[in-house]
Amino acid sequence: MNTLKTIVIGTSLTGRSDDVVRAGAAIAKAMGAIPWLVHAYSLPAFPSELGTLDAAWVGDYVESLREQLSQQAQRTGLTGPAGCEPSQLHLTMGNPSHREIVELARQVQADLIVVGAAEGGALRRTLLGSTADGVIRSAPCPVFAVRSASAFPPSRVEIPVDLSPVAAEALRSGLEFLAQVGAGQAETEVLFVLNPLEAAGSLQFTPEQVERFALEELQRLLKANGASPKLARLRGGYPSEEILAALAERRADLAILGTHGRKGFELLMVGSVAAEVMHHADCNLLIVPPCSGPRQETAEERAGADWKFVSDEIPAMSLQP
Repeated sequence: MNTLKTIVIGTSLTGRSDDVVRAGAAIAKAMGAIPWLVHAYSLPAFPSELGTLDAAWVGDYVESLREQLSQQAQRTGLTGPAGCEPSQLHLTMGNPSHREIVELARQVQADLIVVGAAEGGALRRTLLGSTADGVIRSAPCPVFAVRSASAFPPSRVEIPVDLSPVAAEALRSGLEFLAQVGAGQAETEVLFVLNPLEAAGSLQFTPEQVERFALEELQRLLKANGASPKLARLRGGYPSEEILAALAERRADLAILGTHGRKGFELLMVGSVAAEVMHHADCNLLIVPPCSGPRQETAEERAGADWKFVSDEIPAMSLQP
């Protein structure tokens, strides 16, 4: 992830979305990035007692939304010196709203999209939210999904990996993001979950040996991507369950996840483990897609790992020699 220059922040204009905008403002300030605040709306039902729908009523409604957008930008610290200019407060009519957010991100060549993970309701902690889900599956850049109003920058970070090149890209991008937003000293853990079927399925090695190999490969991945091997953590179990358990036990502020889609976040290409974590984690999420352009393989990737790990339904690449 290069230095962020442009950030698009999606808002619903509710009080709860203030946390989303504050998070986006904090990231923009830390990066020196240009923030765009966008709200996508649809016209409410026109009161029948007012007669026929006219342009004046529509104009008044849109103007009230524009005023709410401006007020939110002010109270969340998004406007001000080096902040969001009036021209960067973007009001657009469209449904579903995630399409308008993604379209603006493409137009301004955004480096990051910030959205709210969900808003209210009994299912808030078990659903990502339709807007966030739509943005994540079609965004042209990384997405920061705000689910918690925890302090920013984050102090406890979890980065689950699966030893694939895709995971390596997400790891590099995540660590660069943390450094750039002033979270370089955060308590960061890079987690690899060893499926029990892998640990017990080898005919040549004992489960204990497989666990040792897994930890060695995880440390090797960290070293090859500029991270300290001391960040490596190994857990046994089923990946999505163990990742969510680790997030809860550590009370993580942020989880950084890579996805397997090569052309953005298309349907069914996020990967079962990443999708499960995104929909059930209580903390904020940084979702990192693979780089869209060609990438030169490193010597470590060409050498490959000593064994193959498959935790997802669509593994990005076998790491056999």
